[in-house]
Formats: sequence, C-alpha cells, structure tokens
Amino acid sequence: MEKFFKDALKVSIASLVISITLYIVIITFFLLSVVTANIFGTVIKIIVPILILVTILGFIYSFFIKGKQKIPFLTLHFVSLYALSFGIYLAVSFQGFAP
Repeated sequence: MEKFFKDALKVSIASLVISITLYIVIITFFLLSVVTANIFGTVIKIIVPILILVTILGFIYSFFIKGKQKIPFLTLHFVSLYALSFGIYLAVSFQGFAP
C-alpha cells in the first residue's frame, strides 16, 4: 500500500476509474429512480461525499505526475470536479421546485 501512494500516476488512474464508476452508479440509480426514489436519495447521500474525496485526492496527486501525462490527468480531474460542483449547484437551486 505504501508503494501505491508513492506512485502518483497509479493513484491518479485509480481515482479516475473510481470516479467514473461512481458516476455510472449515480446515473444508473437516477434512471431507476422512477421506481425507487427513496433509494436514489440514500445512494446520493452516500456516494457524493466519497466521489468528492476521491476526485480531490486524484486532482492533488495529478500535480505530482511527471511527464506529458500530467496535463490530461489534471484536466480530467478538473472536469470531474466541475461536473460534480455544477450538479450540486443544480440540486440546491432546484430544491424548492420539487413537489
């Protein structure tokens, strides 16, 4: 485990894979939320904090990558943080419109 956290590229790749997997889980539960709205709310409350922490960890480790791979990983993690922030902003903004 100690070797894993010393290699910034491996941590960044793992973080990106976990983030994509969690986004897929959120989208899947959203598409199924017509039947199970309570489960979707519970899943969002659990997954979003994990997604935020994993994405921030990957973004920080992306700064320590050496070589040409630094810019793509920084960009991908930044886009992930941006999408997550925008989704939270929309959720808070439209919270009063739900019946």
